[in-house]
Amino acid sequence: MSRPPTHPPYPGAGPAPSGRGSAGWWVLGAVLVAVIAVGGIVVSCAGFWMYANHDRPELIDNPPVSEVAESACATMRATVVAKAVPPDAPVDAQARSIREQNAAVTVMVAQVRGLDRDLRADDRPTDAWLADWEALVEARERYATELAAGRRPHFVVPTADGRPLTDRMNSVGLTCEVPPQLVDLR
Repeated sequence: MSRPPTHPPYPGAGPAPSGRGSAGWWVLGAVLVAVIAVGGIVVSCAGFWMYANHDRPELIDNPPVSEVAESACATMRATVVAKAVPPDAPVDAQARSIREQNAAVTVMVAQVRGLDRDLRADDRPTDAWLADWEALVEARERYATELAAGRRPHFVVPTADGRPLTDRMNSVGLTCEVPPQLVDLR
């Protein structure tokens, strides 16, 4: 029996591949995996850093804004307490007390609004928080007007999305809760 004829290999052809790939491909693969892993770590760290340094939209947390707001609020709260009258005080004294307390809130709002507009805008809830204080003052002024006119008004805290504004006002991360004297009108 004769053997089939064999053909000489192509010129420059090396040995037949073993199916496992050469060492060069393994090194290239390892480098590629390492680059992807390091890139993933870098992207993750950058994302965490951006999150940690990002303005939390529900909080007034920029120190130049929060410090002015808390200082102004402390003054307002002290004035509100000092200007309070007992529920059985004469009507004119109650109306005057409400208006003096409203003036203290208005001063606080003006102090915070006195900050740079861009600074306030960068601390997202600031302008909405100030608008809530203004809405509370407007509602209290309507109550004082009705009271001074001899009517028996009923005070209701303004709402937003079905919740009292005071809930939102008290949850911006400041040491500045709405004094009970501003909402307990009888």
